[in-house]
Amino acid sequence: MLKPRKRITKKTLKEDKLVTFYFKAQTWVDQNSKTLLIALAAFIAVLAIVIFLNFTHKKKEAGASVELAKAMRAYQESDYQNALPLLNNLVENYGSTHSGKLGAFYLANTFFKNGDFDNAQKYYKKFASGFKGDEVILSSAMAGIAACLEQKNDYEGAARQYEKTAARFSDTFIAPAYFIKAGRCYSLAQNNEKAKQLYEKIIKDYPESKEKDDAILLKALF
Repeated sequence: MLKPRKRITKKTLKEDKLVTFYFKAQTWVDQNSKTLLIALAAFIAVLAIVIFLNFTHKKKEAGASVELAKAMRAYQESDYQNALPLLNNLVENYGSTHSGKLGAFYLANTFFKNGDFDNAQKYYKKFASGFKGDEVILSSAMAGIAACLEQKNDYEGAARQYEKTAARFSDTFIAPAYFIKAGRCYSLAQNNEKAKQLYEKIIKDYPESKEKDDAILLKALF
């Protein structure tokens, strides 16, 4: 007498598929064990490098913050003779850190206060090109470039840089002051029409600013 055929359930099929997958996976692992070991070793090496770099960066940032604090003590006391080498050392040795980048701004200020406008302009540019953060400090650096050009009697260049700075931060309270400076430098460069346009812009776009009254008076001179 024939025995009834055993019914194959969904559960049985699922278990069979799992067993099949397991053995296939095991076979693949056995065949590719060398490749897997190399990949694992590479992953561990990359992870170790990332951890090391992160540790090194934190250590460097800590050292940079100490050097910045030393330099700022001299800077805030207007001891620019001692602040200069401290800030220069900070920028040279820790330039990639946040404190080192801030150091470039104060180094530029120190050169400016010492009348070295070429070096001041150099470090204002260095700071402005690599800094991401406080907009007031960044705008000060951009305007610092203009101030250096103005001190070197490049009034047209200074005017364009002041105007560029004002346009970059046109939605902030600092914009009208830079537009005023741009207008003044355009006047010094004998470009009175451009100066007049900027004064009109201040009157129209910044009616609540304290620079509005100055713009009205300066425009009346033309």
